[in-house]
Amino acid sequence: MLSEPISQLVEQFKKLPGVGPKSAQRLTYHMLRQPDEEVDSLIAALNRLKTDLVTCDICYNITEQNPCVICEDSERNDSV
Repeated sequence: MLSEPISQLVEQFKKLPGVGPKSAQRLTYHMLRQPDEEVDSLIAALNRLKTDLVTCDICYNITEQNPCVICEDSERNDSV
């Protein structure tokens, strides 16, 4: 019987592509053994992924600004 926090994280890891139950457990126990700073860095990176990135309305590239730097370039050939 796994504790609730462990079970919850295993379930979240299992949602990732290519991660089955055993890999999800391995990842969970790996994170459990990591220093707090490493876990905090992962949490921050995941948060930034959702808060700081957008899809460019022109080229649909994933970027930090809309339009992206490439599409915003005035010297860019728009036909390419």
